[in-house]
Amino acid sequence: MKKIKRSLHFFKIFLLAAIFLLSFAFNGISADKEAKILEIYHWWTSGSEKAAMDALIGQYLNEYPDVTVLESPVAGGGGLEMRQVMHTLMLAGEAPDSFQSYPFGLIPYWEADMLISIDEVWTDEVKEAVPDVVEDMCKMPDGHYYAIPCGVQQAGVFFYNTKIFAENGLTEPKTWDDFWNICETLKKKGIDPIALGDKNAWPLTYIFRTLTASQGVTYYEDFINGKVSTESHLQLVDTLEKMVKMSQYYNSDHAALTWDEAMGRVVTGAAGFSIMGDCGAGEFIVAGKEYPDDFGAFYAPGAADIFGVSLDVFALPKGTKHPVQAMNWFKIIATKEAQSSFAGPKGFIPARTDSLMGEGFSNYQKDESAVHFKEAAYYRPGMWSGTPATFMGHLQDIISQEIGINKDAAAAAKAIARIVQETDWPKQWDLTP
Repeated sequence: MKKIKRSLHFFKIFLLAAIFLLSFAFNGISADKEAKILEIYHWWTSGSEKAAMDALIGQYLNEYPDVTVLESPVAGGGGLEMRQVMHTLMLAGEAPDSFQSYPFGLIPYWEADMLISIDEVWTDEVKEAVPDVVEDMCKMPDGHYYAIPCGVQQAGVFFYNTKIFAENGLTEPKTWDDFWNICETLKKKGIDPIALGDKNAWPLTYIFRTLTASQGVTYYEDFINGKVSTESHLQLVDTLEKMVKMSQYYNSDHAALTWDEAMGRVVTGAAGFSIMGDCGAGEFIVAGKEYPDDFGAFYAPGAADIFGVSLDVFALPKGTKHPVQAMNWFKIIATKEAQSSFAGPKGFIPARTDSLMGEGFSNYQKDESAVHFKEAAYYRPGMWSGTPATFMGHLQDIISQEIGINKDAAAAAKAIARIVQETDWPKQWDLTP
């Protein structure tokens, strides 16, 4: 308990120090505010990610062709490296005009009064076009908006090789008994049932997040609200025991692979399926595979009516040198045209449901992800978007050690219950209508 709160406390001190530094920085940059510049930091560096950002910036430049966009992509760790860079910039009083983040990753900056609300961008038109959960994820606990999403990535999808399933008489599972039968059938045929690449640790926790959702939206809501605080909680224990059971069906070299290398095993037919967000479909599409002929998608039994919402957003820090260009940037991102231009090459779907999904979108995006987005009974924020970053860091360590290495569900449940009790939960979610 003390360790988690101490980390957050020290971080707040650093951020408060940054406010002090920024107060001096403001005095020396007034001349720069007149410059036609927009400075952006993000962590999208792969081919599809670059194409998506180029399209988004292109939308901005169509409206503001006299602005020079200074783009600073920081590769590595799903944003972990960029967040460290942002902390350094904030401390130095050199905040850019806008930066990418997970929604919950903004809370420490909000608590330190280092963000500017962008309520004016959230017009009635924008609010009406996005689901309530997306709107809520862009608010801080004071009820104001501090972020704009570029698109939505569906979390917790099981991507499978349709040829492998057909050759072995398998169909998409409706129950956990069906699921284990698929695993056992493929294992007996010498095919790795589940492709996992947890070289970077987080993909194993990704499975935990997915299975937590399979326990139902009420349990998921309790979990991300910090209410699953006992080691004997039946659904927590069941989730962890399923993870231990799954481990016998992973590829033996999973610790040496990245998530995309593991998905590549499914693409080639060396494995049956893998668990990932919508970005997993991109590995099939890049390989020239078509949905639904070459690959399919299903959801964990119990989670078919829940859409996992993973959001990447842009925020506005205090101290921005070019506030006019920054606000124009947010207004452009919020348009349905910009949402379409970005989401297509990125493999996402637009956060605005009134955006067009034309030629730039794959069949998977149009016929699976977008349909699920529209028809789901419930929406859940991804855990990185819905829980404190300090909690997620400790959760990942526990899953890696107690499930990945020790295969000990009871020890994992005990450790998770402890960190739930020790964490501050600044926001409470309401996921049920």
